[in-house]
Amino acid sequence: MRMDHLKLTMPSAVALGMFDGMHIGHRRVISRTVEIAKEQGWQSVVYTFSNHPRSVFAQAPEPLMDAVQREAVMRSLGVERVDMVTFDREMASLSPEAFLESLTARYRLCAIVCGSDYTFGCKGAGNVDLLRELAPRFGYSLYVVPFVMLEGEKVSSTRIREALSRGNSELADKMLGKNCQTY
Repeated sequence: MRMDHLKLTMPSAVALGMFDGMHIGHRRVISRTVEIAKEQGWQSVVYTFSNHPRSVFAQAPEPLMDAVQREAVMRSLGVERVDMVTFDREMASLSPEAFLESLTARYRLCAIVCGSDYTFGCKGAGNVDLLRELAPRFGYSLYVVPFVMLEGEKVSSTRIREALSRGNSELADKMLGKNCQTY
């Protein structure tokens, strides 16, 4: 049996997200996960996808970092376990509740940490409000990390791509945390 399929028996704080660019907002979510895990004596985990979910149905955005680079940044922030799962049509069809059931089958889930705009489940039907509503049923605490703002706008992978397409590498570098200690 592969280790990937064994349930983690250690209590876990799990960061959820695509984390496709590992920008300063992503770093804040992951740093918060590591902090919670250390405070509680739990394992810190990042659950993410190896491919962009849009790649299953349409053309995915150009990646800002490959999987190896993403994992290296996550590990540099202190994450103990990184699970990069392939997003496929079966995963895309899961209801939000079924997605959470799969997480609780995989981990001893004590905390979920995500960004304010996190969505999950079929067609992104689940959101932070639903995570909050389902927390008592699934037995986890929810930590929602607010958006990181830079120059009056939300930091996002989309905004980084737009900055790069306009030739504004200085702004992109700031959002990616290069030469910047804002996370």
